[in-house]
Amino acid sequence: MPARIELVEGGYECAVRSAEALLADFETARRLRAELDEEPLPADQRIEWMEKLTKARSSAEGSVAALQQVEALILQL
Repeated sequence: MPARIELVEGGYECAVRSAEALLADFETARRLRAELDEEPLPADQRIEWMEKLTKARSSAEGSVAALQQVEALILQL
């Protein structure tokens, strides 16, 4: 079981780094578009990205719920 926990921990660390990199990329893109006085992206592009992000966030929330259940089970062992 310790190896499984370490595997999950590593996966989460990677996911957090990826989310932080995504945030930085979007902050940079927003700043550059503002500096260049660019028009907002087309609505369909923003909607597509939001749908993908919503799916990713839902997966993350589901995994948190699973981890909470694992915590409860660990306390019962």
